[in-house]
Amino acid sequence: MTTDRSLTVIAGILGDCTFNYICFVAESLSTILPNFHYRSISKSSARWDCWLKETCDLHGWTHTKSPLIWREIGLSRSHVTYIGGSSQFWELLHNYYDISLYLSKEELDALQTDLLFACNIKKQRSKPLQIQKKYRQIMIIGAGRSMCPDLVPQLLMTKELWMTHGIVINLYDEPGCFFKLRKIFRDAGTIGAGINTVHIVENIPDGLKDCDILIYLDSLTREEYEGTDNWLQRNYKIIANLCTHINEHAPSHMKVIFCSMNLPCFYANIMMELVTKLSSTNIVVASAHYGLELIYTFVNSLGLNLQNFGCPPVWGFLGINHFVDVHHMIQKYDVYCPNKRALNSNENMILPLGTQHSELRWFFYKTHDKNPYKNYLKRKALLRYQMGTSEDFPKCRAICDLLKLWYSNKKSIRDEIISLGIESDGSFGIPKGLVFSQPVYLKEYEDGSRVWVPFRDFPMPNMPISIFQSLIDTGIYVKKKIIELKNSSDATK
Repeated sequence: MTTDRSLTVIAGILGDCTFNYICFVAESLSTILPNFHYRSISKSSARWDCWLKETCDLHGWTHTKSPLIWREIGLSRSHVTYIGGSSQFWELLHNYYDISLYLSKEELDALQTDLLFACNIKKQRSKPLQIQKKYRQIMIIGAGRSMCPDLVPQLLMTKELWMTHGIVINLYDEPGCFFKLRKIFRDAGTIGAGINTVHIVENIPDGLKDCDILIYLDSLTREEYEGTDNWLQRNYKIIANLCTHINEHAPSHMKVIFCSMNLPCFYANIMMELVTKLSSTNIVVASAHYGLELIYTFVNSLGLNLQNFGCPPVWGFLGINHFVDVHHMIQKYDVYCPNKRALNSNENMILPLGTQHSELRWFFYKTHDKNPYKNYLKRKALLRYQMGTSEDFPKCRAICDLLKLWYSNKKSIRDEIISLGIESDGSFGIPKGLVFSQPVYLKEYEDGSRVWVPFRDFPMPNMPISIFQSLIDTGIYVKKKIIELKNSSDATK
């Protein structure tokens, strides 16, 4: 900080739209101009006149209405320069920064409503909790993503997550996504009869405090003509920063679920390297949605009932490669077994001629000569054309089904086999320590802890072993890049 540092102070009545507009502009400027700093002082209309008189008497100013703006220069802020009101502030912006702004009355009214809404949220968040924590706290990073408006209601209605005071969901995204989060906040108010609540947090540390579940949806997309190394490095820095916050602010029991559009296994492997506070078994990557997206069109194209199928296993280093093994998808099939009476049956026979029972079978008998991706890719392209985004329901379903199992009260939970990206223990030829999507089940230990472990008896994917090995080799290569980035980062500290 230099001795000539300038701080612009903006004071006014909270209900004054001009004051709020100037604060909004100042906040925006402070994020893009490195040398622009400001502080706002808001007073109620009842206290404004008294405060204004005291301030003007102190500095020898003459000012009559909101807002009041001045500058404080230097480390001690002892050199105070009067600027004036709104007109003088706009002149200052024009003279110093060549910025001219104008909003219509309708736009000012809309902005005023949003800013007051944000102020109320900040006040609610600043109130201390009066009761001991009896709720499940979830944080969603990347809450501005298209799937979040569907995900939040589903989480709030997941009974397995409920505690005596329900669920608290903290939403976070980068500045600029506030208006998306506001809609989620408002819609969530109608769910849970007031027990469940949704908050918007301004920074990651606030959301990580006492957090039970962290759901990471954010991602940095690859820019045009951007090299792979640079893309991985940008993403590494984001997750490395998150890991620092987790080590400092998160509780040790917190669970982390990655379900981002890009590089979720890459993110999880980074976290395995950098996070020291969490157990590696608490960090997973949702992957069932890859299978859910595929089987919808595939099973329907065969004229079969979707509810009789389990989700196909998903293998791969998600975000870079994956394989949905529809051949080893499980189908519930009704089988009719005739008895001896059926050999001599006639039209007047009223006794049963056999029995019917259900059995589970691999779906290979139907898929060995079919291309499951043909109709799926057409449907996916059509959705992107019509909606401008991919389908979000399978992702929400994958996350919620995962949490239902993880927090289920059932005593026997080992029968459920799902696809999940976890740290490998060496099963299926996947190197130990590599986060890779594979069939897993939930193992419960004597102390009550639950850990996702590979289901070793599951068949290998129906693909040439050389291709499967290439999926693994890609993950190994990226894991080495993570180590290189980590070493490079440590060397520059």
